[in-house]
Amino acid sequence: MPISGRIPRRDVVPGMSRVVEYNGIAWFTGHSARPEFKTLATQSEAVMKRYAELFEQFGYKKENILMEYGYVRDIEQVNDYLGARKVFIDPENPPAGVVVQAKPSGDENQLEVQFIVNLD
Repeated sequence: MPISGRIPRRDVVPGMSRVVEYNGIAWFTGHSARPEFKTLATQSEAVMKRYAELFEQFGYKKENILMEYGYVRDIEQVNDYLGARKVFIDPENPPAGVVVQAKPSGDENQLEVQFIVNLD
């Protein structure tokens, strides 16, 4: 069997897997909030809530987050993202990470977040 057949792909939608597990690591695609959330603060809270649901669903642990990528539309508002992030991230085991100004996909999106997580 080719290696691709042995790689778990979770939350599969047409054209992509939202999570791929390989070699003890879970790789997430970027996640954004639904359109009804308008501000960076509310979108950040919604995305972290969604990640909490996914971590519970797949049995991942917040303390095993290795890397975080945050893409915000306006870096001047980064504290709105960091406040919501603080509630989700394990303070005893903070991941490496980067937050940069970048235009997330979707006209109303203020934020996109991606995690890489150790499966142990």
